[in-house]
Amino acid sequence: MDAESQERSVVDRLIQASSDLALLLTEDGMIQEVHLGRAFARERTDAWLGRRWSDTVTLPTRDKVVNLLDEAKSTGTSRFRQVNQVFADGAEIPVSFTVVRHDRDGFLLALGRDLRTLSQLQQQLVDVQQALERDYWRLRQVETRYRTLFQESSQAVLLISAATRRVADANDAAGRALGIPLRDVLGARLPDELPIDTAEAEEVRRLLEAVSEGARVEPLTVHLKDQEPCLLDASLIREDGENVLLVHLRPDSAVEPGLTDRDRANLLLLDRVPDAWIVTDHETRILSANRTFLELAQLSREEDAIGESLSRWLGRPGADVTVLLASLEKFGVVRLFPTTLQGELDMETEVELSGTITSELESPRIGLVLRNIGRRLTSSTASAEANRDLGRFLDELTFRVGRAPLKELIQDTVGKVEAHFIEAALEMTDGNRTAAAELLGVSRQSLYTKLNRYNLEGPTGGLETS
Repeated sequence: MDAESQERSVVDRLIQASSDLALLLTEDGMIQEVHLGRAFARERTDAWLGRRWSDTVTLPTRDKVVNLLDEAKSTGTSRFRQVNQVFADGAEIPVSFTVVRHDRDGFLLALGRDLRTLSQLQQQLVDVQQALERDYWRLRQVETRYRTLFQESSQAVLLISAATRRVADANDAAGRALGIPLRDVLGARLPDELPIDTAEAEEVRRLLEAVSEGARVEPLTVHLKDQEPCLLDASLIREDGENVLLVHLRPDSAVEPGLTDRDRANLLLLDRVPDAWIVTDHETRILSANRTFLELAQLSREEDAIGESLSRWLGRPGADVTVLLASLEKFGVVRLFPTTLQGELDMETEVELSGTITSELESPRIGLVLRNIGRRLTSSTASAEANRDLGRFLDELTFRVGRAPLKELIQDTVGKVEAHFIEAALEMTDGNRTAAAELLGVSRQSLYTKLNRYNLEGPTGGLETS
């Protein structure tokens, strides 16, 4: 290989090492040679040879090609400029070019770097910026809605730091409920620096501490100075990495001024009893209802029931309520009245109803207690069927007298009776085998042995429940 070929080979390697695309140009920009790096190794560029460089780029970047050539001819080296090179398949690829003067025969050398990766990164950056912008405006809209709802709410709401128990934010209704200017509410410590009855302050502190630790607590009745009694309720939320207590103050409809502690305790217990109870007017429009009734009627709030006719949920529309009302007016009380309760989500419950009417008041009131007897009916039906099965078995044994030895008859009878009582014990304990064993007076291992012997599973499919 002669010296010129060696020098050309070295130049080619240097060009390929320093660029992804290199063009050997005449002074007037005609392409003489094309050197492709790895980034463009599969591209076809034969059609470029003998054409002006400016004819192989997109129209908006042709002026940049002219500027690159002029700068290289005047200074020897040009700055880098981005040019969109058009390849044979029509692809427009961004390439960053610099042009240098070649010592050989006055040629120019254009060295280019593939900008596709950078372009993709730039596009990703633009997409991320647009997404952030959209999220920012979405958050601004959410914050605007939150502030509007927060201030327009008729219920007093306070945001309190769980660590310091100081009010971080409060709405106008909170100032009105507490009877002091809103500016005095902000930054105040609850309950020490707010007008809450001193005797109830310790209960409020315990409620806030329990909620701060993640516990669920019942609303607390508090008496504000010169204000009506109200319910104080709190829940835990996270805000900017800090635990914040969302405190509500709302009028306590169950507590009327002048009620004694005993009256309040009775009302609270009535609200929590496992049987449903309601108070209606003479037309059976609901005036008050406890939580159990709301669960049976599949309602989320007492407000959804108040003012509605009891016939909306009780028995056949109008029929059972009419009979109930007639009985109350005639006898004053109704006991163990069987009917059904239809929930909002079509859940039907068998109930037993007892009630009374207070005719002494100017506006008569009806008090009703409803007990869910669906489970009782199921158990009674199952027990009756089990008894019938046992009776049929004994009848069958009677026919075997004289055909089988007495010992065999007794063993079969004992086995059947034993299995019957084991099933009854499992039914009574809802499948809890430990409790069933204690009920039968046998060890748990003995009960397991008998379950396997008689192939019994119980109501829970044989799973141990505790």
